[in-house]
This record gives sequence, C-alpha cells and structure tokens, in this order.
Amino acid sequence: MKQIGGFFTYEPLPEVENHFLESLCPPEGDLGYFMSGRCANYYALEDICLTDQKKVAYVPVYTCETVLAPFLKAGYQLKFYGVSRDMTPVFDEAALEEISVVNLCGYYGFCNYDRNFIRKCSERGIVIIEDATHSIFSADGVDPCCDYVVGSLRKWIGISAGGFALKLKGKFTLPVREPDTTHLALRARLMEGNRQRMSCDGGQTIQQLNDSFWEAEMMLRRIFDSYGSDDESADIIRRYDFNRLKERRRANYRYLLEHMPDHPQITVVFPRLPEGTVPSHFTVYAANRDMVQNYLAEQGIKSTTYWPQGAMVDTKGFADADYIYNHVLSIPCDQRFGAEDMEYVCQQIGAMPG
Repeated sequence: MKQIGGFFTYEPLPEVENHFLESLCPPEGDLGYFMSGRCANYYALEDICLTDQKKVAYVPVYTCETVLAPFLKAGYQLKFYGVSRDMTPVFDEAALEEISVVNLCGYYGFCNYDRNFIRKCSERGIVIIEDATHSIFSADGVDPCCDYVVGSLRKWIGISAGGFALKLKGKFTLPVREPDTTHLALRARLMEGNRQRMSCDGGQTIQQLNDSFWEAEMMLRRIFDSYGSDDESADIIRRYDFNRLKERRRANYRYLLEHMPDHPQITVVFPRLPEGTVPSHFTVYAANRDMVQNYLAEQGIKSTTYWPQGAMVDTKGFADADYIYNHVLSIPCDQRFGAEDMEYVCQQIGAMPG
C-alpha cells in the first residue's frame, strides 16, 4: 500500500544558494531565521511594540492558535474578522478606527483578501504583518503594503527549525535568543525516524512518530519566545530547490483538480489554480470529516485538519468560520509525490463509501 503524506525528512541539497527569502527583502529591509513560525511572529511583534501604543490586532477568526498566541504574549487585544467558505477574509472598514495591526493569511497558498482594504490600512499607519506560512511561494503571496512577513517552512520541507521574519521597512534591533537545543533535537529525531520508516530501514512506528511530534509541539507551545534558528536549518532554507518544489506542487494540484471524482463527501475549496499560485495542500470540505479522514488513513493517505478551533476563538456570529473548522481537511500534494501518487489518491476517494 502506498504511503501519501506524513512527516517530511531531510533531503539532499544543491550546492548553490537559492536567495529566495533574500529576494523578498528590499535593501532597506531585514531578514531573520527563527526556531519556528510563532517565534518569528513574536519577534516581529516585539519589534512593532517598540512604537505601537494602541496594541489592537485585527486577526482572522479562522486561524491557528499558534498564530494568536504571540499576539497575546506581546500584550495585544484581539479583534476578529470573518472568513467566508471560499476562504476570503471579510473585513469591516469600521475596524480601521480601532486597530493598530492587521494580520493576513493567504490560505493554502491562495491569497483572496481585499488588497484595497490593506492599502487603506497602510495609508492610516496600521502595521501589516502577513503570516505567509501558506503563501510564501505564491507569486502574490506577499502583499506590497506589508510591513512584516513571518512564517514557517515546516509544512513545505524537512527542517528542524524553519521560521523566518522579514521587516520590509527598516532593520530589526532587538536581540534574538539562542535556539532551544532540546526542541531541535526532538524535531531532528522525528525526521530521521520517518526517513528510516519510509526507506524500510526499520525505525519508529507511525504512532511513535506521532508521539515524538506532539512531544516537540507541546514543548514549543510552552517555551516559545524570540528563539533564533540553528545554522543547519538556515542553510537548508538557503539551498533548497524551491523551483522544483513549486513546479511539482502545482502539477500535483492540477492533476487532483482534473481527476478528482465527484463524491458526496468531498467539496474542493479552491476549484481553480491561478497562474503563480503554489498550493500548500489540496484542501477540501468533508461532509463527515472523521469518516473521510479515517478511510483515507486506512488507504495510507495522511490527511490533516488545519486547524482545530483554539480556545481563544469564538465563532459566534461567524457561521462560515464555524463550518470551516468542522469540515476542512487537507490532502498532501507536495513535492515528494508525483502523478502516480495523485492518481492513487483519486482512485481511493472514488472508492470511498458515500
């Protein structure tokens, strides 16, 4: 049985550097590497706090609790904006009078937010921080009005750290903490265990890998701060073949769009792949998510729910966000796989009970 998805492993790297993140940073800007996306986000917010007296953040109601946690740790009040079922942010212009920071997300690589609203924020001096974890490789994945871009590459490649923060207008001045070696060792052990499992060299079981993942994840949730990256992770980011990554993910997504069978359990969230969009996953709504996810797992397909609803999020008054949290499911379409693997995914979904 095929195995589709699961944890990334380390990969051989080209000798030449890609200069990818550097290309997103203007000469007057600054770039830092961090232990995780939330560490990068918190560091950027610490920088913003040097001048932000109001400290009210406009954030999406559909998001990950690890995106919100840095705002709370930095002392921000949260004001939520809606997200429609097609994952378009629903901004309220009345919020312009209340907020000092707006947080953006191009969900799964598809940037559907209102650029005109973001321009109005910029004109008013509202700081724009884009969490580009999903959209960093899309051609429109960073809004031109952004002040900060933060994110993580852990959803894209095998890497122990993976966080990054760009300040597009000025230099960072605050110190960066040394990375936590215990956490990074847990991440490295996870990837090596998965490499051994995938290459049939023995190693850990899937359950043991999941246990290692959650040990590392829960540790990070306890300790996250402005932790920088280890040198090895920064080197991976500088040398990874991102052009191949972009081409393969687009090809896999396109294959799934063209061959996905109609099924009463499955609704594709993004039924069109715009030029320049690089998807992080093939994301669907599942009518009975538990059933679909369990069925796919039995066929060797590891799907993921991004994200469980966090305790700090209240979807009252946000019916679409409530639906998203209860039905969204992401299927891998990353660069480890090709057309034969995507064909297998389609075949298994076609055979799934209704």
